[in-house]
Amino acid sequence: MALLPDLFRRYTTELWYILMAPFWFFVFMLVWTPFHSEEALDMGRGLFIFNVTMMACVAIVTILLLRTLRFLLRDHLNRSWWGLAAWNMLELTVITYFFALYLYLMDPSVPYFNWLARCVPYSFLVLVFPYASIGVVCGLISVNRALPAEKDLIRFATANRQVRLVLIKDAVLYIQAQENYVRIWYLENGRLKDYVLRSTMVAIAPLMEHYGFIRCHRSYFVNPSHIVALRRDRDDVFSAELDIPDTVLPISKRVYQEMSERL
Repeated sequence: MALLPDLFRRYTTELWYILMAPFWFFVFMLVWTPFHSEEALDMGRGLFIFNVTMMACVAIVTILLLRTLRFLLRDHLNRSWWGLAAWNMLELTVITYFFALYLYLMDPSVPYFNWLARCVPYSFLVLVFPYASIGVVCGLISVNRALPAEKDLIRFATANRQVRLVLIKDAVLYIQAQENYVRIWYLENGRLKDYVLRSTMVAIAPLMEHYGFIRCHRSYFVNPSHIVALRRDRDDVFSAELDIPDTVLPISKRVYQEMSERL
């Protein structure tokens, strides 16, 4: 079962429900007056606009309380799309009951359960549109954020231009020369992995330099974003420590000086 994107764990997302759903209800009810709502909510006293306004306020307060509760319980609730749908249905049900309670207090001559039946389309058919729209928009935003930009993808190809590996720039740690091959060290789901590509350091140099990699040694290209420290021992041997435990690369004196200035 697909999990909800992290965007749904933020209170800013809950604010969209709190503000947009009541606003949509208010505008839709006044402009389109669906389900003979003008006749029912007028109550024979010219109260249609007033009642719609108050029902929108009821929706704001109800959604505010329930969405705040959902945010506080976010670590304990079902994090699937079905879980979100179930919560939304619960929320619309509670709103329906409060709509009916408000209208019953305004006109007790109509039984409460009659008002409840009339309020079902007001909530489940009118409010379902903003609820569904917010879910779709947030889902699309999360998908777009999860997809790496084309400019951040490195395509490693052989000498005859056959692409063998595609990686996000930030996932690549360093490239190591091995005779007629290069070994690409990279991270995947937090785990260190490697891939051997039939190529040479000279052949991949333009690609690596284009993406900002530094040839720190004749046998290594390194991603500078993963360097956490530079070292120089008493024998004038230079090295760079990466943000992966026990990963240290040799570097030349010239590169050491350049990177020291840059860092």
